[in-house]
Amino acid sequence: MALQVACGDDKSDDNRDSYKPTHQTKKVNHLNTTVMLPKQFAAALLLLGLYFFCLSPTLAQSQLSGEVTDIRDHPLPGASVLLLNAADSSLAKGNVSNNDGTFRLEEINNGNYLLRVTMVGFADYQSAVFPLENAGSKSLPPVVLVEEASELKEVQVVAKKPFFEQKIDRMNINVAASSVNAGGNALAVLQRSPGVLVNKQSNSISMSGKSGVIIMINGKISQLPPDAIISLLEGMLADNIERIELIHTPPASFDAQGSAGVINIVLKQTADAGLNGGYSINGGYGKREKYGTSFNLNYRKNKLNLFGNYSLQFDHNPQVFTNYRGIRRDGDFIETDGRSIRAPDLYNQNARFGADFQLTPKTVVGVVGNYFDRYWDMAAENEILHRTNGVQDSTTRMFTNEINHWHSLAANFNVQHQFSDKQTLSFDADYIDYYIDNPSDYRFFTEYTDGGTGDEQQLRVSKETPINIAVAKADYSQTFKKETQLEAGVKFAQSLFDNDVRVENLENDGWLADSMLTSRFKLTEDIAAAYSTISFKLNEKTDMKVGLRYEYTNTNLGSKEQPDVVDRQYGSWFPSVYLMRKINENQSINLSYSRRIFRPGFTQLAPWLIFYDPSTVSGGNPSLQPAFVHAVRADYRYKVFNLTVEYNKETESMRDIPHVDVENNSHFTYPVNNGSTQTAYAMLNFAVQPTKWWETQNNIFVAWQSFEVKLEETDYHYDSYLTGFNTNHSFKLPRKFTVDVSGQYVTANRWGATKYRPNGSLNAGISKDLGEKWGKLSFNVNDIFLTNNYRGTTRQDDLNLYVKSGYLQAERVFMLTWSNKFGNKKLREARQRDGGASEERRRL
Repeated sequence: MALQVACGDDKSDDNRDSYKPTHQTKKVNHLNTTVMLPKQFAAALLLLGLYFFCLSPTLAQSQLSGEVTDIRDHPLPGASVLLLNAADSSLAKGNVSNNDGTFRLEEINNGNYLLRVTMVGFADYQSAVFPLENAGSKSLPPVVLVEEASELKEVQVVAKKPFFEQKIDRMNINVAASSVNAGGNALAVLQRSPGVLVNKQSNSISMSGKSGVIIMINGKISQLPPDAIISLLEGMLADNIERIELIHTPPASFDAQGSAGVINIVLKQTADAGLNGGYSINGGYGKREKYGTSFNLNYRKNKLNLFGNYSLQFDHNPQVFTNYRGIRRDGDFIETDGRSIRAPDLYNQNARFGADFQLTPKTVVGVVGNYFDRYWDMAAENEILHRTNGVQDSTTRMFTNEINHWHSLAANFNVQHQFSDKQTLSFDADYIDYYIDNPSDYRFFTEYTDGGTGDEQQLRVSKETPINIAVAKADYSQTFKKETQLEAGVKFAQSLFDNDVRVENLENDGWLADSMLTSRFKLTEDIAAAYSTISFKLNEKTDMKVGLRYEYTNTNLGSKEQPDVVDRQYGSWFPSVYLMRKINENQSINLSYSRRIFRPGFTQLAPWLIFYDPSTVSGGNPSLQPAFVHAVRADYRYKVFNLTVEYNKETESMRDIPHVDVENNSHFTYPVNNGSTQTAYAMLNFAVQPTKWWETQNNIFVAWQSFEVKLEETDYHYDSYLTGFNTNHSFKLPRKFTVDVSGQYVTANRWGATKYRPNGSLNAGISKDLGEKWGKLSFNVNDIFLTNNYRGTTRQDDLNLYVKSGYLQAERVFMLTWSNKFGNKKLREARQRDGGASEERRRL
């Protein structure tokens, strides 16, 4: 007998809630937004190109460069470098040495000068008089500062970054600053980050109460689907992460994609001369075993820099899924109560290797390769109870075997040319090859309360999805006098995917395709963009940055039998404004506004299917359209306290909506554009140190959300109030021991028509510094009280809609980790850059 799931009819373009994954989906060829014709866009790009041409490199200026080190040849950042007129020792130019100890002084008139360099803890340095004549560059011998004499035998200064570090436009989570993170993964760190909510039931990550977060890794957007991003972060060892940046209002130089801001995960990349790096090994146990390893290395000599990192993670995490629905039909109350006991094995591999070559003193070329492989293998036993008016009628037993194999290869070529310290031009070309293979087998039968047994049925589903992305991007920046900086750029990206889903039932010893559920869709999407931003000072205490981005999108999705299911072209402007005011040394205020777009992910558009039981299914929706967001934000800092207030409005919000067919007692969940969402959010972040041995970081937040939702052609309005906190404590003990304790909690909250129960966890860790030779040993335990579960309920009695689901994955995990570093300690500056595909990776 063939399995059938009734999903309703698609009667109009506006009736998105009634979508079903058949070939009856109607053509979508409109979008209510500003439209620019391709020829107009081409003209805009031409003007931008002419602008680049006119901004030819400025005339060479007299300049002086050098390097500041200590007697061990270690670079000294932050040293004061003063160029003095030889005649009267008056100041001609001044600067501060960079992180690698280098400095540069520009626009110097002809004459005789002397150089003075000062730094706390070191004796002052002053050179002999030297001439500087004619336009050109002069490089001085290294300036070596000598530590001032002291009667103390040894003075040790240890600088430790705080776990949370508030910057002007973002918050940094310094992962290595807490032993709680040792042996853990990136997802667990995000769950402990201020204002970030991870919902593993809906495979979503939200920030400041908003979904649509963009995940970036080393400045490159991860193009994975939401569930693959969750798995990717679970498999990414925290020991391989330098920091996580929470960027709430990205500037115009970022793609307009993403309604809730950007989370950038910066991996460790040593910047030492010679060969150096680090490695870690971990092993632990929760409900079942876990282990992993990672390493990073860097080799730098003369003009060549080679770098790379690799991580492998295995996780065996038994889970329980629950699905319940209750319907009223012909005067009876019918319940379907499912419980799935799952035992997945997860293998994750991540690798990144690259090289930079200094082609000329002002030109650097580089290549980067990325490899990702996720193999998820699961066997599940499902029990579905069927009751009528509280009396059990039957039990369906289903046995599932599912493989989810995701792997990708990505390559980046980049070149950066510095016309001068004030002018830079960079170019990136990226290509990503991505492949998803997701076969599933289902075997089920029904047992009746009278002792009878129904015929065994078998169902198999295959899904293959190759995805290819090509990107070209160019960025230009120029700094003018009075700290004014101009940035501009252009970008083109093309994305292709082929989603082949085949559903077959076993009938008469042969496999018969289900035409209602089998489909093959292809998508082509081109996005062209141009942007420009300018940063300048209004006065000594006030900085301003304004930007404007334009994006033009051409999307086509269809099948051989039904072409042009989606055929739309649209263009839109995305402005951004930032105002930063330093009131005094203890107080500052930042204001920002931005408009952004949240495009549906590729796999959200693809009509894929997952069966939780024979009549409970989830899938995609080719008719999804993008959402647009207006956001305003204010940050006020007073000493160690930072207060954030934010408001945004999103139109055409994308939400997973459960649809229940009462006649067939089936439940189908898929994403739809469903009304608007308003969010008001406030967060207080502060760091205090009660004693010399106790440091603490704390975040308290409150949020209000208003949802407009359409269910079964009926409009509803829901309000949600959310509060929560994150707290992290670090205790320094004798003999180089450190104890870290962290916790987070979120009250019950709603997303659209679904209400979620409270969620939180408590974690603790202890670490021992074994010295420079042996590294660091850490032991931690996460989710001590087994509270990190997700449960959601959708209930609308007037629509006969009552659905509950749960993702019970809480696990008390004990983990032991050893990490160490190796190699040369003579630091040099590492090259930091983004690739051209940094804004494409998330949508895969």
